[in-house]
Amino acid sequence: MNTSTLKRYTPFILLAGDWLALLLFVAVGQRNHDLVNAAHPLRRWLLVTACFAAPWAMAGWRLGAFPRGDAATARTVLAHALNTWLVAAPFGIVLRAFALGQVGVARNFFIVGLVFGGLFLGAWRGVFWLAGRWASPPDR
Repeated sequence: MNTSTLKRYTPFILLAGDWLALLLFVAVGQRNHDLVNAAHPLRRWLLVTACFAAPWAMAGWRLGAFPRGDAATARTVLAHALNTWLVAAPFGIVLRAFALGQVGVARNFFIVGLVFGGLFLGAWRGVFWLAGRWASPPDR
Protein backbone atom coordinates (compact mmCIF):
# COMPACT_ATOMS: atom_id res chain seq x y z
CA MET A 1 0.00 0.00 0.00
CA ASN A 2 1.38 3.41 -0.91
CA THR A 3 1.29 6.54 1.24
CA SER A 4 -1.68 8.15 -0.52
CA THR A 5 -3.77 5.01 -0.02
CA LEU A 6 -2.88 4.95 3.68
CA LYS A 7 -3.78 8.64 4.01
CA ARG A 8 -7.17 7.99 2.46
CA TYR A 9 -7.92 5.33 5.07
CA THR A 10 -6.48 7.24 8.04
CA PRO A 11 -9.84 7.76 9.82
CA PHE A 12 -10.67 4.08 9.59
CA ILE A 13 -7.20 3.00 10.70
CA LEU A 14 -7.47 5.33 13.68
CA LEU A 15 -10.93 4.05 14.61
CA ALA A 16 -9.87 0.40 14.33
CA GLY A 17 -6.77 1.06 16.43
CA ASP A 18 -8.84 2.97 18.98
CA TRP A 19 -11.24 0.06 19.32
CA LEU A 20 -8.30 -2.32 19.77
CA ALA A 21 -6.87 -0.01 22.44
CA LEU A 22 -10.24 -0.02 24.19
CA LEU A 23 -10.42 -3.82 23.95
CA LEU A 24 -7.01 -4.02 25.58
CA PHE A 25 -7.95 -1.44 28.23
CA VAL A 26 -11.04 -3.46 29.20
CA ALA A 27 -9.17 -6.79 29.12
CA VAL A 28 -6.41 -5.49 31.39
CA GLY A 29 -8.92 -3.90 33.75
CA GLN A 30 -11.06 -7.02 34.01
CA ARG A 31 -8.05 -9.25 34.51
CA ASN A 32 -6.39 -7.01 37.11
CA HIS A 33 -9.59 -6.74 39.14
CA ASP A 34 -10.69 -10.38 38.79
CA LEU A 35 -13.81 -9.42 36.83
CA VAL A 36 -13.42 -12.01 34.07
CA ASN A 37 -16.61 -14.04 33.82
CA ALA A 38 -15.38 -17.65 33.77
CA ALA A 39 -18.54 -18.94 32.10
CA HIS A 40 -18.68 -16.30 29.33
CA PRO A 41 -15.43 -14.31 29.30
CA LEU A 42 -15.78 -13.08 25.71
CA ARG A 43 -19.38 -11.89 26.11
CA ARG A 44 -18.66 -9.59 29.06
CA TRP A 45 -15.39 -8.34 27.52
CA LEU A 46 -17.11 -7.35 24.28
CA LEU A 47 -20.12 -5.88 26.08
CA VAL A 48 -18.00 -3.63 28.28
CA THR A 49 -15.79 -2.65 25.35
CA ALA A 50 -18.87 -1.73 23.30
CA CYS A 51 -20.01 0.51 26.15
CA PHE A 52 -16.84 2.55 25.66
CA ALA A 53 -16.42 2.13 21.90
CA ALA A 54 -19.87 3.40 20.89
CA PRO A 55 -19.64 6.79 22.64
CA TRP A 56 -16.01 7.03 21.50
CA ALA A 57 -16.92 6.60 17.83
CA MET A 58 -19.89 8.99 17.99
CA ALA A 59 -18.04 11.72 19.88
CA GLY A 60 -14.91 11.20 17.79
CA TRP A 61 -16.69 11.75 14.52
CA ARG A 62 -18.26 14.94 15.89
CA LEU A 63 -15.14 16.29 17.60
CA GLY A 64 -12.62 15.60 14.83
CA ALA A 65 -10.72 12.67 16.35
CA PHE A 66 -10.56 10.90 12.98
CA PRO A 67 -8.80 13.31 10.60
CA ARG A 68 -8.25 12.54 6.95
CA GLY A 69 -4.83 12.21 5.33
CA ASP A 70 -2.65 15.30 5.61
CA ALA A 71 -4.89 16.71 8.35
CA ALA A 72 -3.55 13.99 10.68
CA THR A 73 -1.13 16.25 12.52
CA ALA A 74 0.06 15.69 16.08
CA ARG A 75 -2.64 18.09 17.24
CA THR A 76 -5.51 16.35 15.49
CA VAL A 77 -4.32 12.85 16.27
CA LEU A 78 -3.49 13.40 19.95
CA ALA A 79 -5.26 16.52 21.23
CA HIS A 80 -8.57 15.82 19.52
CA ALA A 81 -8.43 12.28 20.86
CA LEU A 82 -7.95 13.60 24.39
CA ASN A 83 -10.90 15.97 24.00
CA THR A 84 -13.01 13.15 22.63
CA TRP A 85 -12.06 10.82 25.49
CA LEU A 86 -13.02 13.46 28.06
CA VAL A 87 -16.49 13.55 26.47
CA ALA A 88 -16.91 9.85 25.63
CA ALA A 89 -15.49 8.24 28.79
CA PRO A 90 -18.20 9.45 31.19
CA PHE A 91 -20.86 8.14 28.81
CA GLY A 92 -18.98 4.84 28.49
CA ILE A 93 -18.64 4.49 32.25
CA VAL A 94 -22.35 5.10 32.78
CA LEU A 95 -23.29 2.73 29.94
CA ARG A 96 -21.03 0.07 31.46
CA ALA A 97 -22.73 0.42 34.84
CA PHE A 98 -26.16 0.19 33.21
CA ALA A 99 -25.18 -2.83 31.06
CA LEU A 100 -23.81 -4.67 34.11
CA GLY A 101 -26.87 -3.88 36.23
CA GLN A 102 -25.07 -1.58 38.64
CA VAL A 103 -26.92 1.28 40.30
CA GLY A 104 -24.01 3.68 40.45
CA VAL A 105 -20.40 4.34 39.58
CA ALA A 106 -17.66 4.50 42.19
CA ARG A 107 -15.68 7.73 42.10
CA ASN A 108 -12.39 5.80 42.07
CA PHE A 109 -13.52 3.73 39.07
CA PHE A 110 -14.55 6.89 37.25
CA ILE A 111 -11.14 8.52 37.79
CA VAL A 112 -9.13 5.39 37.02
CA GLY A 113 -11.21 4.64 33.93
CA LEU A 114 -10.78 8.18 32.68
CA VAL A 115 -7.02 8.20 33.24
CA PHE A 116 -6.10 4.69 32.10
CA GLY A 117 -8.47 4.59 29.15
CA GLY A 118 -6.95 7.88 28.03
CA LEU A 119 -3.46 6.44 28.44
CA PHE A 120 -4.29 3.39 26.31
CA LEU A 121 -5.79 5.56 23.57
CA GLY A 122 -3.01 8.13 23.81
CA ALA A 123 -0.32 5.45 23.55
CA TRP A 124 -1.93 3.98 20.41
CA ARG A 125 -2.42 7.44 18.89
CA GLY A 126 1.21 8.34 19.66
CA VAL A 127 2.45 5.18 17.95
CA PHE A 128 0.21 5.93 14.95
CA TRP A 129 1.49 9.48 14.63
CA LEU A 130 5.15 8.47 15.00
CA ALA A 131 4.72 5.65 12.48
CA GLY A 132 3.13 8.10 10.04
CA ARG A 133 6.05 10.50 10.42
CA TRP A 134 8.51 7.69 9.94
CA ALA A 135 6.75 6.37 6.83
CA SER A 136 6.24 9.73 5.12
CA PRO A 137 8.96 11.07 2.81
CA PRO A 138 11.06 13.94 4.22
CA ASP A 139 10.23 17.51 3.16
CA ARG A 140 12.69 19.10 0.78
